[in-house]
Amino acid sequence: NFGLREAEFCISLISKLRARGISAEIYPESSKLKKQLAYANSNGIPYVVIVGEDEINSSFVTLRNMTSGTQQKLTTEEFFERMAKG
Repeated sequence: NFGLREAEFCISLISKLRARGISAEIYPESSKLKKQLAYANSNGIPYVVIVGEDEINSSFVTLRNMTSGTQQKLTTEEFFERMAKG
């Protein structure tokens, strides 16, 4: 459900996460968000980053906690700090 710009943004995020020793992946196909969240849930992925045009334009990400279902809008730096804490 995203284009080249979104893919490049996500790949950049993943590269930075992995450089910090944090496991990360991009959903492997273009699907509705509901299917992507179900995939994360069934694979025990604790956090999902939701990225769209608004997030890219403002250098924010939406972080969803899969356990609680809560979402937060964070700057990319806040996001990396949060992920480093676990």
